[in-house]
Amino acid sequence: MKLLLQTKWISLALLAISFLLIYNPLTKFPYTFCVIIIFILISTYLQNGDLKSLNFKNLKSVDIKIILVSYLILELSVDFMIQPLVNWLCNEPADYSTFEHIKGDTAQYLKWLYRMWISAAIGEELLFRAFAFAQLKNIFGDKKILIVILSALMFCLPHLYQGTAGLIMTFVFGIAFGFLYLKFKNIWINIIVHGLIDTVFLTLSYLGYIEFYQFIW
Repeated sequence: MKLLLQTKWISLALLAISFLLIYNPLTKFPYTFCVIIIFILISTYLQNGDLKSLNFKNLKSVDIKIILVSYLILELSVDFMIQPLVNWLCNEPADYSTFEHIKGDTAQYLKWLYRMWISAAIGEELLFRAFAFAQLKNIFGDKKILIVILSALMFCLPHLYQGTAGLIMTFVFGIAFGFLYLKFKNIWINIIVHGLIDTVFLTLSYLGYIEFYQFIW
């Protein structure tokens, strides 16, 4: 029991440190997530002696189909159906003004694509899905729904700058990504789906269609 308690406290501490690293003043976006990725890899290896709990599995042909279908379902349902509903319920659109400056600026667009794949696709999925799921399982046991909800809450908190609607939308995406990871247990699937969704968002921002995400029913 004592060993179990220590394991839970270690997992809680590792999870807290990895989350707080988002707000460390020494690094800037997207390199903050490079630090977090390194911390996750080292912590996981020291904790388990390998990286198996992060579920870096080889992608098979069937996984490509899973990625494409999952992407289309999430893109069409969450971005283009749930987003307007959330905007309406909050009586205001999500605040995506941070991305308005990339409109028509190819250099900024490519720069943000590069940053996004490092921080959001790879970094956030490693932190809020692979690492969080492993540590939360150590803490709470095999309570899958609770783990999905807690990881989604952690995922949405750093997006406070997007306002209430943006916060809710990030939570919804967190739930969706959580169940995707829970179903297939392959972090590469999550990374690619997340990256594709954010690539579409940045591309629409570059083309001047960011208001599409701010539509209110």
